[in-house]
Amino acid sequence: MKIFLFVLFLPLTGYSDLRLNQIQMVGTHNSYHVAPTPAQMKFLGMFSKEATTAWNYTRKSLNKQLENGLRHFELDVYADPEGGLFSNSNDLLDSPMKKTGMKVLHVPKLDARSVHPTFKGALDSVKKWSDRNPNHLPVMILVELKDRAENPLGPKPVKFDRAQMEALEKEILSVLKLGRIITPDFVRGDKANLRDTISQKGWPMLEKCRGMIMFCLDNEGSHREEYLKGNPTLEERLLFVSVGLDHPAAAWMKRNDPIGGFQEIQQLVKAGFMVRTRADANTVEARANDRARSIKALESGAQFVSSDFPDKVPQISEYEVRLPDRAVARANPVSAPGQKGRAVK
Repeated sequence: MKIFLFVLFLPLTGYSDLRLNQIQMVGTHNSYHVAPTPAQMKFLGMFSKEATTAWNYTRKSLNKQLENGLRHFELDVYADPEGGLFSNSNDLLDSPMKKTGMKVLHVPKLDARSVHPTFKGALDSVKKWSDRNPNHLPVMILVELKDRAENPLGPKPVKFDRAQMEALEKEILSVLKLGRIITPDFVRGDKANLRDTISQKGWPMLEKCRGMIMFCLDNEGSHREEYLKGNPTLEERLLFVSVGLDHPAAAWMKRNDPIGGFQEIQQLVKAGFMVRTRADANTVEARANDRARSIKALESGAQFVSSDFPDKVPQISEYEVRLPDRAVARANPVSAPGQKGRAVK
């Protein structure tokens, strides 16, 4: 007599009940940053003592940050269609800055060192890690378009008009295939706009989004309006934008103050929207070992919590921002069904 054993295979994670917006993850602010050299710091100190502390940190490469359990990054991007606009010398180490295309840095001349000098290089670092870990939780990359001359000693930045915004999207697609990106079209489905999708249907299931990358535009104001021009609900666009609740593109919002905006963030999360907030700013909280803001950020339910200190820096303090047990993600404390706060792998 033969006995047949039937086994029901379920996702190894056990979290097939969660949607994309029903988790919470920690990431980094200025995720590419390399601290100025001692000589540069001395020069900075002549103008701003605050900058010598606020900018005195160095990130690991994005793939190493991913290995460290971080899933949200922020990149400052400058257009450089001719190449060499932000080049500092003839040194071979400066060669990436001489190439044409988008560059990743903080402030030209003053704070321009970057672990990923080019936007494509940063994306490639994420892609290679993603290729090795195809079942990973979604990664969110926040892009800030920089075209304001913050330093009179530096070069005049190239304006981010529609052509440059489309050039940025082309760079994304040169590294990542469209099927690897959580786009507004992917989320919208057959609904008329993103707002209706979120309120009536909800975000895609988390299991459907594994191995994918999501891009959001940090800029508001004129940059956001230029990006939305002709695409009011982000049709055929790659980046989500932060808009008001009555806008047809409403899906993800930026709310950087988790203390003053605590109730609003919770209301947005309960309504199904995704939110990014900041747990700290300019090393102030870390140096005082003040966790009030980071606690609020995590309790708010914001899906993406950004910090300058995902790991403690002993010479500064014991301050760090991580989920309990250093989980990569957890079921959202505000919006997740069932056991809120459970670790999600």
